[in-house]
Amino acid sequence: MMFVRRCNSTLLLLLLATLQASITSARRLPGTTIIQPENIDLVADAGVIRKAVKGWGTDEQAIIGVLANRRYNTRLMLSNVYQREFDRSLWDDLRSDTSGDFRNVLKGLVMTEAQFLAEEMRSAMQGWGTNEDTLINCLMLTIRDPTTVRGIKSYYFSLYSEKLRTRIVDETSGPLKTFLLGVLDRGEMNENVATEQQQTDDLAKMKDLMANEDIEGIAIFLSGLSLSRLTTLQRSYFMETAEELVTVLAEMTGHHIKDCFTSILLAAQDSDYYAAYELQASMEGRGTDEGTLTRIIVTRADKDLTFIKESYLKLTGRDLKEDVKDDTSGDYRKVLLALIN
Repeated sequence: MMFVRRCNSTLLLLLLATLQASITSARRLPGTTIIQPENIDLVADAGVIRKAVKGWGTDEQAIIGVLANRRYNTRLMLSNVYQREFDRSLWDDLRSDTSGDFRNVLKGLVMTEAQFLAEEMRSAMQGWGTNEDTLINCLMLTIRDPTTVRGIKSYYFSLYSEKLRTRIVDETSGPLKTFLLGVLDRGEMNENVATEQQQTDDLAKMKDLMANEDIEGIAIFLSGLSLSRLTTLQRSYFMETAEELVTVLAEMTGHHIKDCFTSILLAAQDSDYYAAYELQASMEGRGTDEGTLTRIIVTRADKDLTFIKESYLKLTGRDLKEDVKDDTSGDYRKVLLALIN
């Protein structure tokens, strides 16, 4: 995951401190950043988009005006209405008339989340080399949603006649492969608070694996624990050692497996701060990781992007909208800013 390599230890410690301060805070705002008009005419919406892509040239602003202001379920219904009214695929029309990062945002807006992330994972494993960062990010964004994970697997198989698990086995190796498969196969987890015995056993197991530098064993262990037990484990480790488990693991591992361990531990504590940290990393330094930026904003806009924006402000002291404005351009910038609202 790019954010671990690109963000320094000071920022990681700041994140951890902010996480602890936010544990007891109440959420007061609706999670979605999308303000949908009260009276929606899906046939009219379909007509606006058809006109925007028909003939010479494309009216990108008209497309943004509709899709960025419709909630997730409304957009899915719109795709069906478009197909019914014009006997054409909405995504096929958008794909043929747009390009680049802007097109990828539109893909995420008219597909189900499972379909979009399945295609993101497929793209990460196509051609020469593998984009491990994308694989980790897609699995972390859905780690609290086993239903979507099942949808990703199902859609991937229906589209490519190959199990996602099989592809990951072919494209990765070592502890990274072990971790990715462990997260992919988690299924429904019991998120009840760990018993005292479980807390004791989890801490002892973690310390033993770390003492033996058993990275493969740590990958199996962390990917198999519930999020509530991962959170308790981090608290127990800190109380006993006065060190943060996530920083100790980051120091004893490297590259992608470090990204895996950091990601799951942060996501277990607070998914909003994990997403904010990812966003910060995607825009830090030279260049922009548009893939991560797109995945988070598109998939979270109608869920919890309001909370992610708050977390981003606490983490960086900056407004997410302003950072996105500075790091993007053109229609890609316009549609992201519209979704951030």
